[in-house]
Amino acid sequence: MKTTYTPLVLLAILFSVTIFTGCAKADTSTDLPKEQQVVGEWVINRVQLKLFQNGVFVKDTIIKSTPKPKNFVRFEADGGFEYKLNSTISDIGTYEFAGAGSLVTNSAPKTYNWTMLTLTNVLFTVVSKGSDPAFPGYYVERYQTFTR
Repeated sequence: MKTTYTPLVLLAILFSVTIFTGCAKADTSTDLPKEQQVVGEWVINRVQLKLFQNGVFVKDTIIKSTPKPKNFVRFEADGGFEYKLNSTISDIGTYEFAGAGSLVTNSAPKTYNWTMLTLTNVLFTVVSKGSDPAFPGYYVERYQTFTR
């Protein structure tokens, strides 16, 4: 006597797929304005640099993370800003939105001018472009990934 379990296996797979996909929580963060979405502390997860010289791509590199004790960026609801990457000292100042997708900070000793690429409740990616004193003669694209 031969028993086939194919219908039971198919039914179990269908049930599992229905349960696991139907219970996923939707990301409603895009319902909030960007001014509310950025507020809070974000971990600096990754900083990637793309270097160009005379318009020609030269190098792509990721900055090694050496938290002292942690790398983060913080946006306060009142416009306060704090940025700390691989340092014991934070850049502290203010931030403001300029246009639809730009975020500008005024902090000492650096000013950050970011174009926002992605913004959800758990992921925030930005890019800044221009010269960098650490890479004289190069045009630098600095991509940063922040997570919660």
